[in-house]
Amino acid sequence: MKTMKTKININKSFLIILAIILATSCSDFLDVVPDDIATIEDAFDDQNSAKSYLYTCYSWMPNLGNQSNNPTFYGGDEVLIDPTNLAAISNLTNINLWNIALGEQNVDTPLADYWTGNGGGKNMYNGIRDCNIFIENIDNVISIELSERLRWKAEAKFLKAYYHFYLFRMYGPIILVDENISIDAPTNEFQQFRSTVDECVTFIADLFREAADDLPNIITDRELELGRATKPAAYAMRARVLTYAASPLFNGNGDYSSLVDKRGISLFPQTFDETKWQVAAEACKQAIDTAEASGATLFRFDPNEIALPSGQSVADVPEEIINVLTIQQSLSERWTEEKLFVSTEGRAGGGLQNQAQARTHTRFSNNINVGCNFSPPLRIAEMFYTKNGVPIDEDTTWDYENRYQLRNYTTATDTDTNGNGVPDNQYYVKNGETTINLHFDREVRFYGSLGFDRGIWYGNPAVYNGSTNAGYEDHYLEGRGASEYSGTNQGAGRRSSTGYYAKKVTNFNNTIRHDGNGTSVRDYPFPEIRLADLYLLYAECLNEVGDITAAQINIDIVRERAGLDGVAASWANFSSQPDKPSNKVGLRDIIQQERMIELAFEGQRFWDLRRWKLAEQYYNQPYKGWNIEAETPEDYYIPVTGLVRSFSFKEYLWPIRTNEILTNPNLIQNVGW
Repeated sequence: MKTMKTKININKSFLIILAIILATSCSDFLDVVPDDIATIEDAFDDQNSAKSYLYTCYSWMPNLGNQSNNPTFYGGDEVLIDPTNLAAISNLTNINLWNIALGEQNVDTPLADYWTGNGGGKNMYNGIRDCNIFIENIDNVISIELSERLRWKAEAKFLKAYYHFYLFRMYGPIILVDENISIDAPTNEFQQFRSTVDECVTFIADLFREAADDLPNIITDRELELGRATKPAAYAMRARVLTYAASPLFNGNGDYSSLVDKRGISLFPQTFDETKWQVAAEACKQAIDTAEASGATLFRFDPNEIALPSGQSVADVPEEIINVLTIQQSLSERWTEEKLFVSTEGRAGGGLQNQAQARTHTRFSNNINVGCNFSPPLRIAEMFYTKNGVPIDEDTTWDYENRYQLRNYTTATDTDTNGNGVPDNQYYVKNGETTINLHFDREVRFYGSLGFDRGIWYGNPAVYNGSTNAGYEDHYLEGRGASEYSGTNQGAGRRSSTGYYAKKVTNFNNTIRHDGNGTSVRDYPFPEIRLADLYLLYAECLNEVGDITAAQINIDIVRERAGLDGVAASWANFSSQPDKPSNKVGLRDIIQQERMIELAFEGQRFWDLRRWKLAEQYYNQPYKGWNIEAETPEDYYIPVTGLVRSFSFKEYLWPIRTNEILTNPNLIQNVGW
């Protein structure tokens, strides 16, 4: 752990929000980049320098939108890099975190090391140190109004709590730093013990609640302040901390009975405490009430964002397309009332989006580096529900056994379930093309989250040799064989290694040029938590305390946005297990699948599987995709294993760097490392 220094990085200029302007639209959010060095005294000379230092505190935010820094992307099981084809991948600057999935995490140079700031991580303890400095010194600045002083201090407390939580989520019990240690203190004062799980949770949750008291309900100056902490964000993060504390990984986990420090203190509670679920439920309720009172709502795509072809109006945009874009843009819209807290660092720009963006039948030139390093495996495609809102292997009306069977799609022979003259799949699968049954009659979150061979990919028009192609519906994905692409380099290393694309990660307004001049990507701040996440956390807590009816109500709020009936009705009418939502165990399974579907590609699955103690069950399954080199659908749609991963128990928690253990004799390593 780093000690406080008399000289620290701060930004001496008044930092403002970066305004990013693209042809389609623009939006603003907090941008924090420290660029100079000064003494602490200089940092609190006046209001402007103090505000700059506050923004320095924000600058330690983890780069959630950067695949080279966020371990939840390549380190989890939602996306795959073909390990046999790394030599052909020329546009990925940092694949180190993929080594987590390959089982190469280690104690000497840990990957994504947020304890010391190495291996693709930031040093969260440096961030905590800067927050403490700010909290300790802001009252010395006499030129600031009291209300603003209180808000700024609350923001520093919020960030301090968040950085502690980020460490806790990775390492479990951590060293808590409520106050900085003087540089002149004896050596033994720097040799701190890790606090227990319960001590960490109490400290972090209390700090979030304390920060909430003086934070604004909403950001009123959107031009300059989007991304700064608010009261709803503080309560939402507090709810998340307490839900983690109630979860199996941290609540009476006997697997960590041996994690005892040199004082003889067990760092993990060994007795399950059901009341923690009740405490978490109350925190979720408070967070939801605060968010809703502040105007937070589930996002709905505005069709006015579409660059419509000549002669079309918003009224001409089908509801099905709006629903697909609602799901896609729930993540990739720059700012919505649903996003409660976002990462102000590491926005999801071209680095991430280019890896998820698919080429479509427009046959982009061979130097467009898109769509090869963010490939969802087949298991993710099978995770989403049918159009009836139940799992594909439970739906009594859906042919699960023949899900890989080829189907030549024509709108003329498609069913019209709603009786409105619209074939069920015409807005999802390209008319006249062949794909498989798995891609038909699925829920809208499937089509809004994933791209697949012969699936329609909605987006504002691509640009061809400087001119815009009219027709936002005119793009569909061709995923088969090298002959599907023009140019000699369109094959290996330039497309998904599984045949699927994480469409949800890409912004609807991205433009891909056919003339070889690259892509124009509309970046966005990556969310740490949004309202749908909070509803599902609340449902999970309610189910665990036995309030099944209230749990179903909160799940159904999220399902309604996806166009699905409630869980009780869906399971009663279509599932082979109609009573599943009526008991705690069954509803727990439903809630877990709902979270993995709704929050796909947002990083939460990575942490959820750990806190549920299900990572071994999920990760020790082979990653499969389609035979992407094949030219014909008969040869293409054959499941191929891309990787067999081995996840062991020790990987539930991050290893602490060996040098930290050697430097601090009171610090003990996590179990298994």
